[in-house]
Amino acid sequence: MNRVTGSRLICDRWLMVIVVLLAAGSPAAFSSTEHPLEPPDRSSPRATLTTFLDSIDRAWALYSVGDPGLKEPLRDARECLDLSEIPPLVLDEASAEVALSLKEVLDRIELPDWEAIPDRATVAEIGLTRWTIPHTEIQLVQIEGGDRQGQWQFSIGTVQRATEFYEHVRHLPYRPGRSGGHLDELRAGSEAVILLKLVAAMPPWFRSEIAGIMAWQWLGLVLLVVLLGLGVALAAWVGRRWHSSSLPGKAFANFLAPAALVCVPFFGRFMIARLFTLPGMSALVLRLALAVVAYVGLAWLVAVALMSVGDLTVRFWFKDARPLKKQLVREVFRIATFIAVVIIALKAAHVLGVPVAGLVAGLGVGGLAIALAAQGTLENFIGGIILYADQPVKVGDLCVFGDHKGTVEEVGLRSVRIRTRDRTVVTVPNGQFSRLHLENLSKRDRMLLREQLRLRYETTREQLVGLLSELDTMLREHPRIADERLRVRLTGFGSSSIEVELFCYALTRAWPECLEIREDVLLKAMEIVERSGTRLALPTEVHYTAGQAGAPNEQGSGSSG
Repeated sequence: MNRVTGSRLICDRWLMVIVVLLAAGSPAAFSSTEHPLEPPDRSSPRATLTTFLDSIDRAWALYSVGDPGLKEPLRDARECLDLSEIPPLVLDEASAEVALSLKEVLDRIELPDWEAIPDRATVAEIGLTRWTIPHTEIQLVQIEGGDRQGQWQFSIGTVQRATEFYEHVRHLPYRPGRSGGHLDELRAGSEAVILLKLVAAMPPWFRSEIAGIMAWQWLGLVLLVVLLGLGVALAAWVGRRWHSSSLPGKAFANFLAPAALVCVPFFGRFMIARLFTLPGMSALVLRLALAVVAYVGLAWLVAVALMSVGDLTVRFWFKDARPLKKQLVREVFRIATFIAVVIIALKAAHVLGVPVAGLVAGLGVGGLAIALAAQGTLENFIGGIILYADQPVKVGDLCVFGDHKGTVEEVGLRSVRIRTRDRTVVTVPNGQFSRLHLENLSKRDRMLLREQLRLRYETTREQLVGLLSELDTMLREHPRIADERLRVRLTGFGSSSIEVELFCYALTRAWPECLEIREDVLLKAMEIVERSGTRLALPTEVHYTAGQAGAPNEQGSGSSG
């Protein structure tokens, strides 16, 4: 068969094999009609070799007559391979390449006498767990755990090197009784008729093989990478120009570059499968690379989308909210973005074959170390959330905290800034501020006025009673003094005065207004005192001498108002 002109038929066959292998994981009846639930025998190296070769041969025989039952033997062949370290993203395609390559190798090399290959009895007798085909590195190993414990399959090292083994033996003839699977033809070609004609017209070197890939396929691969790179660069350039222009819909400009990255694998797979038809492993490696690009684009796209939603939420739903609330909303969307990106990264790691369990464990240990290192930062962040939830103070409030008093100027996610009475700014970390005893003076519904009037001791009882009554009436009739809990009382006799307490609440929340009310009350109280015939006491000292009326017989000293 001509390698180029017959490639359309060959590609159809290759695609059919891959499609069948993709479906091979679905439930199907086993070949035994007498015992339909009995699985193929893989109890020893001899049984696994027999099952593998018979399954591949039956699959090709069924395919040649168009029998759709070939998916059952292909599935049986794939289960003879240890595919545990093949990335899930390319597991089905890789298993097809490995199975066909390994068949070609076994059909060409010299195998030992069938009776010399260990069977179940030999395995049980000597406790065999690993067997290598003589004069090769092809190994079969016994499964140690799980549902298939005790069964045998080709080792992961054999699976990984199946293509390498084939390259070493492809020049050898088939053993008697074995027929080829046309793997060479299946690994090259194109479905584009025009491209086939173009390749046929090129010089012979254009169809030569370099590292298992034809020269024209290498050129096509380079062209594919260039086209994909130019497409992403063009999308990014258009996005930047759109964002900096006055055209409508600029919010969507940031989505162009990540969307282009997400579309890269779809175009790349089409080119690989339809135009260049790269050999299996080369195509799988390229597909993994394209998948990495796609997941990077997906993470970027999700991040841009969430941040855009966060900005719109703040702009329309929280436009009149306090700055702290707006900042918290943005932080919530940033955290959601981080979580989404981590989930996408873990998903990408899984499909690319990275052990996610170990990665998560490593992230957990690393996260713990970071959390310990950033303990203060986390404490302040949590303290900021507590301040937002409880709202003991807000911007503009006058408060007392610790030994300081001042007006709150900013409540951030890390610290609170307060301007004190001497006009300095005190910055207190949120973690510390949330633990302080806070007194919010701005939340008072009224302000306390508590004054002491000191009267001269010459004040008579009648004057004092009238004075107390007038002071009480003055306070109750004052328009800016509350009636509740108002009192005017004689509270005691001091060292130089009679003490009268004025206790009331000013109907204001502002300190300047409170000072005005206090001044007015004191002036009226002073007027009432003067009108009552007495006076406010001044600190004085009187010395009594012998012979004075009212003085003791012995010399002494005292004070009187």
